[in-house]
Amino acid sequence: MKKNIKYSYLIAAVVLISALFAGYIGSNGNSKKVIIHLVSNVKKADGPVCVAFDVALVNLKLGNKVEFLFDADAAWNLKFTKGKNDFDRYEVPADLKKLVSEQVKDKSLLSVKNFEDFLKLLHDKGATISVNGTWNVLTSVEKEVKGKRNIPNYIEPITLQELASRINNADVYYSY
Repeated sequence: MKKNIKYSYLIAAVVLISALFAGYIGSNGNSKKVIIHLVSNVKKADGPVCVAFDVALVNLKLGNKVEFLFDADAAWNLKFTKGKNDFDRYEVPADLKKLVSEQVKDKSLLSVKNFEDFLKLLHDKGATISVNGTWNVLTSVEKEVKGKRNIPNYIEPITLQELASRINNADVYYSY
């Protein structure tokens, strides 16, 4: 009899933990607004950039609403020069693609060549990609805060008010 009660408690615990875990992964009911604020220049330090891109993909896989916000030095990396930006010029390491692909169980990452491809993949999977439009004007990337002449067309330039509002309204904030 005691054995059956212990067994019943064990089954109940496993069911409860499984239900909680299943509810967390991929549940839109529990999805969070996640801001990934990238300020690091890929040409100076690619480590923070790698982690930021990976964290964005994982959060999308968890069912969260992700906004990837480029600011400061990272915003400069988006500027087209001779038809390419800095992310076009930096390959995603094969071992990184393999490790992350295995963890998130998504083979689409294996097909990306560079960080621009990775950024497009994040956008295609539902991430909003935005950039500090004020910074773009200050650094002569664009002539207007909402300008899109020298950056990829899927990137949304935002005002300082929009930037502050989005960060303030995020459930989760990462900065790299």
